[in-house]
Amino acid sequence: MKVFKALETKGIVISKNTDGIVGHTSDQDWLSSSSIAYAELGLIFVLLTYILFNNRKMRAKARKLSEDLRRMKIDRESDKSERDHLHNDLVESRAMAEDFKAELSRLKDAENDEQAKREVELQVQANTVVWDKPENPTRITEILYSRYADLIDGFSASELLPREDKDTVFEITLLSPNKASFRVSVNPVAQKYALSNADYFLEQTCHYDTFPSGLIVNEKPGLLSLLGGKWEIKEKATISFK
Repeated sequence: MKVFKALETKGIVISKNTDGIVGHTSDQDWLSSSSIAYAELGLIFVLLTYILFNNRKMRAKARKLSEDLRRMKIDRESDKSERDHLHNDLVESRAMAEDFKAELSRLKDAENDEQAKREVELQVQANTVVWDKPENPTRITEILYSRYADLIDGFSASELLPREDKDTVFEITLLSPNKASFRVSVNPVAQKYALSNADYFLEQTCHYDTFPSGLIVNEKPGLLSLLGGKWEIKEKATISFK
């Protein structure tokens, strides 16, 4: 017992059972075991902390990569949309160029048609009599003669005669190269010849109100216009009888 007490005073605990001494412990051993346990726990904590931190960092990198991929996909779609837009603009520009080319061709055709129309109008004006246009007073008039209006509504230029005859019913006075007046001849023989068939000689060329007989009086000369080889009657002559 004294030995056990002496050992207990030195911090050594001896336990015993019926078989004798079974073991002993000390404060130093307990402290050493506790330090190792705490160190292991600290190491485990550090490892867990590192793993959690590293896991969080990896998740952040994964999110960043995912965001970058999403942004790249958006940029790619945007580039594709821009390319499609540029392609559509190019197609529209080509279509507008074709329309402009067609419009330019149409305008050129219209200008050519207008030019041709003006040329025709000028040609018609050159061959058309303007009755109210004053004639040159110095122009020398020429008188021609015709037996009848062989074209019904006019006289053939090639059939006009330079001299009067007994059967030349009409006297034609040239006022310009394409304008003339006409009247019934004052020759009694020619008038008698005209009255012998008034419907044929006078109906298509003259205005009159009474039955054709007696002496033919010229009230107003008729007007002629040269169109090609034809002196066309523009206005009939007015006659009366006495």
